Amino acid sequence: MDNAGNAGQTQRGRNRVRLYTQIDGELVSHFSLRGFENAYGFVMIHASVPRALEQVRRDLCREAGEEIEIVITDALRTEEELRQLAKRYGWTDEGGTVSRNSRHLARYGGIAVDIVARVRSSGARFPQERVGAVCRRYFDFVKDDYPDGHVHGDNRYGS
Repeated sequence: MDNAGNAGQTQRGRNRVRLYTQIDGELVSHFSLRGFENAYGFVMIHASVPRALEQVRRDLCREAGEEIEIVITDALRTEEELRQLAKRYGWTDEGGTVSRNSRHLARYGGIAVDIVARVRSSGARFPQERVGAVCRRYFDFVKDDYPDGHVHGDNRYGS
């Protein structure tokens, strides 16, 4: 059966492609395309984002003295997904937390990511303010005051 006969079904292995980045002369891979996909299975990611995430992860591990996992909570968004978020959290120009000009939109080329960090051994969340501080080393823009504890990073200036 061809793919047309499977419309609406989850495709096994979709976006399970490892992303490799060279950090400090070593080839590392802690992320895959699947981590960046939106609710529709679409992925668009700028090359600077996995590199920045690997550097953030490395620095957090060093700081903590143990393994820290970076969990991608959001990356690419469609206009519809953005409107749905705004219904829930409100637009920033109306006092909410969702930007009408979100860098998560495809027109920006996959430059944005929302993350949380966890201590691998316990699953405990790593402090948002520490994650934000480290993200500022590798992302052009960082916002780390969301009530749910996630950190937004984007490379809007082409880093």
